[in-house]
Amino acid sequence: MCLLIHKAQDADLPRELLDSAAEYNPHGFGIMAFAEDGGMVVRRTTSSDKSKLHRLYDEFQHQECVIHLRYGTSGNVDCGNTHPIRITRDIYMAHNGTINLPRPLPERSDTWHLVNHYLKPVLQRRPEQLHERFFQDFVISLCGEHNKFVFMDARERKTVVINREKGFEIDGLWLSNTRWFDATRFHWYTPALPFSAGIPGAHFAI
Repeated sequence: MCLLIHKAQDADLPRELLDSAAEYNPHGFGIMAFAEDGGMVVRRTTSSDKSKLHRLYDEFQHQECVIHLRYGTSGNVDCGNTHPIRITRDIYMAHNGTINLPRPLPERSDTWHLVNHYLKPVLQRRPEQLHERFFQDFVISLCGEHNKFVFMDARERKTVVINREKGFEIDGLWLSNTRWFDATRFHWYTPALPFSAGIPGAHFAI
């Protein structure tokens, strides 16, 4: 199922969360952030080594960034299926969930097929559609309400989170779920309150 994290600039991402997420999602991780030269910085690996994840995160801890930790449910465990996945020169995307779409290449994941067969033809022709509600609704209708996506657009220097309300927000972090890491390690975890009650500004998701 995976875990997808959007970290605001200078927000604190606990190392314990990264460690737990790496344990639950052993099939690789990736990170993306805006580069100073106007492009994107993207790192991906099929490793589940926690120290490597820490070193990778150290590069971006004071920047806005997106981290994806993969639990592979379709396709091979390789860099081609590791998120973030490139859509255009300036746009990359990471995804949490499962998508019921045709997969003519069994070695490629559901996300890879979504990107290459559906999103690239649309956004390579007119990338500004990413920021339009019609496109975002199209992604939800195609993939299902339970799927969550984070896009980063280097040209516009903007991040787009689709189905943000289905995730969990606390202290400058957006997490796609609280299921694919051990949320009980953290002070904000309230097992008796499955959603956001009792925690201002927070929203839980599984």
